[in-house]
Amino acid sequence: MRMKQKDIKTWDTMSLAEQKEYIQQVEECVRRHGNQELLLLFRLMLETGIRYGDILLLREENVKERKLQVIESKFGGKDFYRNPDGSLPVITEETEALLVPDEEGKYFQHDKQHYTMLIRKICPDKQFSFHYLRQYVMDVRRIMH
Repeated sequence: MRMKQKDIKTWDTMSLAEQKEYIQQVEECVRRHGNQELLLLFRLMLETGIRYGDILLLREENVKERKLQVIESKFGGKDFYRNPDGSLPVITEETEALLVPDEEGKYFQHDKQHYTMLIRKICPDKQFSFHYLRQYVMDVRRIMH
């Protein structure tokens, strides 16, 4: 989100509408860059709210009919991420089409630092954090339920 210096807002001071607009701008930047792996990471996080580190561990066997079976490692790795209604996170057909596993069934070949540096390199706003995607999804879910 490009603003005049005096008008710069931080993520925490943006309204949900402003956050949505900001995320759309970053996504467009990622799309223009053309890195399908980075776009997949962005889309998965935005659609599911699954933590960055857990998404990077996603493998072919974790995806069943667009439902993601990903262990929520932060709380001891005992259960899958779930939506507020208890269902597994579901991705769109567009995001499913980006799922191209390597010969080992992995979708992501790099670590968090690689993707963080890449998105900061290609996007005008150097302050973007992948955590913003999770925060946005959680905030939207809180409002909807």
